[in-house]
Amino acid sequence: MTRHTTDPLKSVTLTNKNGATATFLNFGARLVSIKVPANGGLKEMLVGYKKHEDYLTDPYFLGAICGRVCNRISRATFSLKGVDYKLDANDGLHCLHGGRGGFSQQFWTIEHQSESKVVFSLLSPHLDQGFPGELSIKVSYDLQDNDALAVEISASTSSLTAVNITFHPYFNLGEPTNKNLQLTLNSASFLVRDNDGIPTGRGVATSELGVDLAQPTKVSDFYQNSCYPQIDDEQGVDHCFLLKKNNRKKPDAVLVSDLTGVTLAIHSNQIAMQVYSGHFLTSPLRSYAGICLEPQGYTDAVNQPRFPSILIDSDQVYRHTSLFEFSS
Repeated sequence: MTRHTTDPLKSVTLTNKNGATATFLNFGARLVSIKVPANGGLKEMLVGYKKHEDYLTDPYFLGAICGRVCNRISRATFSLKGVDYKLDANDGLHCLHGGRGGFSQQFWTIEHQSESKVVFSLLSPHLDQGFPGELSIKVSYDLQDNDALAVEISASTSSLTAVNITFHPYFNLGEPTNKNLQLTLNSASFLVRDNDGIPTGRGVATSELGVDLAQPTKVSDFYQNSCYPQIDDEQGVDHCFLLKKNNRKKPDAVLVSDLTGVTLAIHSNQIAMQVYSGHFLTSPLRSYAGICLEPQGYTDAVNQPRFPSILIDSDQVYRHTSLFEFSS
């Protein structure tokens, strides 16, 4: 493990017995590189910038921890115990990934580090990003010897608040775009949303897409040949899929590259996964350069009483665990 001491931006690189590496920045507690053995060498699995300093102005949440509440909150407001809370409207009228100054835009403390593990921590004060309650967060990354990256996120609060944290890398598995990657999702439905990305409250069967996501589906077919008008019109996917949970017997998602021979299997304890095809990426990056598979809770749950709650109180602990298993 090496640690570079540029201040205040710091990076930590983990290694395992196979020679795989994973590099993180304290800015956004973000993963900026993961290289695993493939085709006789180490292959980069992520979309990223050439310089670490470029992440300081990154608008795409590359590899970042997103919160307090990831995804979108409609009208950048919600009410709790009769009190209205106003958030940052950084996505039109809505709040996306905590708004400007969210967890992805803050410097985290490097709490612990070893050859293959790093722990980041952050104290989010009362009304940080507009949310009530002081929140204490820890994120642990463990690069295991089987080339799996284990991600554990925990948070505790001083008073009732909303918490829905996700991890936002753009995977390409060593390919120049996401178009030829093959995706399998353990999901039977997704949330219907308006054109601003806000759920209507209804779900729709994945069969409406015109592809069988229980079988490997080329990512470009997912959005270029979709029978679902919104995905076809946007030429991209940015939807919240509801996961079938089965005690980790089956991955939530599997992504495969025929070019590099790498398979990524994702297991999590989360009940939904945002799938985003990266169609809004612009220079110096490219549209469709990678695909985001973000385990999380339901989008806009704070404003949708029928959705599973994302509230925690002072006697509860938020826990998010995800495992990203690479094999070739």
